[in-house]
Parts: sequence; C-alpha cells; structure tokens
Amino acid sequence: MSSKSNTQDELAGFQAEERCRKVATEKEDVECIPESQPTFMRAKVGAATNSPFGNNPLSNSFSAAPFKQSDFKPAIRQQEKKMISEGNWLVGDDSLGRVPIDYPLERTSRFIAEPASVIANRISNCLCLRSIEADFDNKRAIAKCNTLDHVRFRIRLFAPRKEEDGQRTIVEVQKRRGDTISFLRDCRAILNAAEGDGVDVPSEAVPVHINFDTASAMAGELKMEEESGEDILTKEIGSAVGLILRDELDLNIMAFECLIALVDPLRTLPDVALNACKTIVANDSKDKSASEIRGAIAALLRNGSLHDDEGDAIISDFNEILKNLALCLLSKTFANMLNKRCLETAIQDNSEWFLDTLIPSLVDAVKSAKDRPHDALYASDCLSNLLRASKDLLKRADEENALSALEEAKAFGSTHHKSLANATEKGITMLESYS
Repeated sequence: MSSKSNTQDELAGFQAEERCRKVATEKEDVECIPESQPTFMRAKVGAATNSPFGNNPLSNSFSAAPFKQSDFKPAIRQQEKKMISEGNWLVGDDSLGRVPIDYPLERTSRFIAEPASVIANRISNCLCLRSIEADFDNKRAIAKCNTLDHVRFRIRLFAPRKEEDGQRTIVEVQKRRGDTISFLRDCRAILNAAEGDGVDVPSEAVPVHINFDTASAMAGELKMEEESGEDILTKEIGSAVGLILRDELDLNIMAFECLIALVDPLRTLPDVALNACKTIVANDSKDKSASEIRGAIAALLRNGSLHDDEGDAIISDFNEILKNLALCLLSKTFANMLNKRCLETAIQDNSEWFLDTLIPSLVDAVKSAKDRPHDALYASDCLSNLLRASKDLLKRADEENALSALEEAKAFGSTHHKSLANATEKGITMLESYS
C-alpha cells in the first residue's frame, strides 16, 4: 500500500472519528457511538496458516479486510492518568482569545466543555508522557511542539465565538511540518487527553521481517537477483557517504536516515546491520567511508553543522535535524554492538576518537537537555551503552562531570520528557558506582 493511500486512510479515519464524536455530543451522551459507522479497507499482516502458496517463506499473509471506525483505537491502549507535569503550561481560564470571524478552524480541532487551565494541564502531561518537545506561550495559549520524528505542530486554545453557546474551550492542533501519519497519531492522543481520556503511551515497535524479493517473485516477477550482505553493505555505505559529501542539506539528511535504517536490525538483515555498525566505528585506514562518516558526526556534534553555512532559520533548522539524526545513528549503533558483545573491542581499536571526541560531545549534548531534549535523549542512550562497555570511557565521562549532567537531564525529563528521564537512569547508576 502506498504512503499516499496510508495517509488518506488515516485522515479519513480521523475525520470519521470527529463526526461520530459530534453526533454523540449533540445527543448529550459522549459514550454513545452510532452503530452505522463508516467502513474502510485496510491491509492486514498475519500468520499465513492457510496460505494458498503452502509453506509461505514470508511467514506473513497480506489481505484486505473491512473494519469499523472503532478499530482506529489501539488494540492495547496503555493509559496514564497521573499528572506528572502539572504547571508546565499555565493558561488562565479567562485569558483566551476568541476565534476570529474569518479564521477557519483546522479539522484537527475539538470543542471541550471544560476550563482552559484544566485542558492545558492535561495536554502538558500528554506531551511529557509521549516525549514531545514543547515550548509554551502562556499569554497566547500556544504550545509549539516537535516530535522525535521531526514533526512540528502547534496547539492553540481558543474561546468560542460570541454567537456560539456554552462555556467551552476550543483546542486546535495545526501541523507545520513532517509526516502526516505520525502527526495524526500524536494529534489524536493529544485531543483525547485534553478531554480527560488519559494518555495513550506509544509502545515499542514490533519487528516484522519481510523478504520483499520473495514477495515480488510470488507476485509474478520470477527474476530474482541474489546479492550478498557484503555487497549490499558496500553499496549502501558508499551511497550514504556520497550524499554526506554533497552541499545540499536535504541530501545530507537523506544520507543519515539511510544509515540509521542500515544499522537497525529491525529494518534490515541482522548480519548486515551489525557489519554496518562495525564499519561506522572501525579504525580502518584503508576504509575512507568510515572516516568520512565519523568526521561528519564529529563536525555535527562539535559545530552543529556539516558545512560553513551561516544563516537563516531554515538552514539552522536543517542543521538541528542533522545533529539529532547523527546522535540517533550513534545510539542505534552502540545498542546493537553492545547487544552482540562487540562494542568493547571497537572502543579499544579506536580509543582516541571515543575518548577525545565522542565522550565530551555527548556530555555537552546531555547538558543542553532543557533546550534540546531529543538530542539529550540519544546522547544519554549513547553514554549508557558506552559506559557499560569500557572502564576507560567511564573514567573519561566522570572527568567531564557526566553524572551531574545526567542528573539534571533526568530532573528535567521527569516533568517534560519521559523518555529522556528513563534514558539517563543506567548512566547515572554506572557513574554513581564508579564514584
């Protein structure tokens, strides 16, 4: 299924949910959802127990099945109703501006019959639990948000127009940039939380391994080109390095996104992912690709940019994304190598880069948790894995005052960014035991 059709289905589902909610509200029974719910088609991935192909090498079957609007809700909904970030967004009940006459509200908006201060607290709590970075403007009742998927949107609270009856607060969520499906997922959680339904805490991704070459052959394309893991790795690393060396920032972002997918065992072959991790951190004088990647990462961590470009807000925005992607790449690389018990050897082979370049840069990223919590999250993950693998790095991190940086990041994350608070715990434990 194409990404365009996925986006249309998500948007259609969101709009249908809002229509059902309005009908229920008019009947003064919020829990009453009409039986005549719209029907859509979706792709289902399930075990191929009765596959017409017999023993299906995919171990999955793909089929289209109808579903009702209620299916849009998660099958397992983990809710958090405890307020852990009360006071981040302070909005007065009588301070909201009315919706201008000529201002069309977004479809991703909702009328809620509760005070603005209560709604603002619920939204702030939701953003914290879902680890969404937010900058709050209490006076204008605006929250500028940025997710780990680099989706940006704004949440704004309005008072109803004069001609509209009832003491209600309008919550509008307006997308500014990024993936629509990811935005709609967060938007639905925020609007539900604003109504007091609790917070849907996203669960960890479940790996789905699909052999797309086999799928194509089963569909009729019988010509399959076998390619070794080493050939795949060499080609992909070379392509990524070529994009990193370009001057266009959007191509640089594409390069790091490709590398992140390459080192993730849930998104590529496990053996290829591990070899990609080793290639990135290896101290091989003959392999210029590894040195180019490490040089780009070091430049982003030290200077915040790949090129000597000064500039406007757009260039600065691209550079912030690049730095975050570089930290994400390191986080996934070290986690995979630690899991396979080969991180310690890589550190010993390239100790100078780890000791003199990487550890100080990671500690600096953790120290900037209040301004860049997403960067601090990945930096904390990196530190936790590195400190578990090497006593030399543990000593170096202690010299850089990593413990105090992690403790401050945890204190901030506990009320603003749940994932950040969780990521700092292992590093704090390691450094406390060392001290």
